Amino acid sequence: MSTLLPIPVIAIVGSKRSGKTTTVEAIVKGLTAKGYRVAAVKHIHEPDFTMDTVGKDTWRYAQAGANLIISAAAKELSIIKKVGTTKFSLSDIIKNCQDDVDVIIIEGFRNLVAQDPLVPKIVTAKTSAEILEASKFLKPILAFAGPTPPPTNEVSGSKIPYADSIKEPEKLVDSVDKRIASVIKKRKELKLQETVEVQIDGKTIPLNQFVQKIMRNVLFSMVSTLKGATLKGDEKILIALSSSPKNQ
Repeated sequence: MSTLLPIPVIAIVGSKRSGKTTTVEAIVKGLTAKGYRVAAVKHIHEPDFTMDTVGKDTWRYAQAGANLIISAAAKELSIIKKVGTTKFSLSDIIKNCQDDVDVIIIEGFRNLVAQDPLVPKIVTAKTSAEILEASKFLKPILAFAGPTPPPTNEVSGSKIPYADSIKEPEKLVDSVDKRIASVIKKRKELKLQETVEVQIDGKTIPLNQFVQKIMRNVLFSMVSTLKGATLKGDEKILIALSSSPKNQ
């Protein structure tokens, strides 16, 4: 994940059966059509839910004690991590999205995102009462979605757009696009400049441009002297360091 600018996150929140999944589907489809690379994250409330299937090989690996299970098929790579998530923060969840996406669409996680100013919300609702209730504690609201238009004379911030996810999904897609386009453009510009990344035990260490430039020049100079190394200057170089075992 870029250390210079976070990947934009859009949250779809609402009551049960209010159209959250339909809204996510519409937005993902629309953004993908515009050329964005999209990650979708869903909050599942069932405490014993698992994506795995009882009796399958991957399930058996987990039963044997594996904490990380990866299955590779011709058109899909699945990763299952056996880890407790009840105390996860939003950053703990979205950091699992690799840096090959432009935007993250999350469904649910209402309590985590309710007052987060960095996460715009699209609120789905079945009734005007639900819209009014949501408008009191969900900030900021990017748009309302669902079968019932909001009572604009009662909702704080009546200029918030409304769209039916099924009949007019393009309105929601456009609202999201306007919100994330400049951020994604800036991320791409910064990514071109961000040439050095340092990770310690999986944690990325922020580096300013001056430090990156020095490290990049030193590393390329050293690697270019190695036998068999022919560098043009735009290669991706990975150097892994591990501590040696202590002398017994």
